[in-house]
Amino acid sequence: MTWLLSADPGKNTGIALGYYDATTPYQLHQRWQVHRGLDGFIRWWRNDLPDEVDEIVVEKFVSKRGEMAPDLSGVPIEGVIALGAYDLGIPVIWQTAAQKGSLVGYPESARTKAQRQRVRFNFLDRHGLFKAGTENDDSNDAITHALISLKVRRHAPTLRRFFPPREGAV
Repeated sequence: MTWLLSADPGKNTGIALGYYDATTPYQLHQRWQVHRGLDGFIRWWRNDLPDEVDEIVVEKFVSKRGEMAPDLSGVPIEGVIALGAYDLGIPVIWQTAAQKGSLVGYPESARTKAQRQRVRFNFLDRHGLFKAGTENDDSNDAITHALISLKVRRHAPTLRRFFPPREGAV
């Protein structure tokens, strides 16, 4: 069994712990919504990081063109994760926020950030992985990153469970 920790860092950092293996699709085990930015995350890492983590998936900050005042609060948290994972010998898989769209793709009508988030969260809800309330938005996104990672790596049980071929697709 492989334990996958996924994180969506920021002022509030969403974290999810799930597992999978050769025959088991991604299974959510636990989720956290960590507050107070870097200080809160360091406390979580030191006190609550599960022992069974085998790999970590993290959303990496990428500046958007023309963005005047980007939220950089996740950047130092990325550093804590990189150093902590290095010290523990745990591989880190970096993703961008733009990759969230590869979960299911966005319909033409989903133009705003909120509309796109709703598409992702509806997908999670259909699969019993969504937790309602803005308090849980970041942990919902952490789960999104875990699923995208396994989708990209073509983990067959996860693909069959969450991304089955459409009727009539070749």
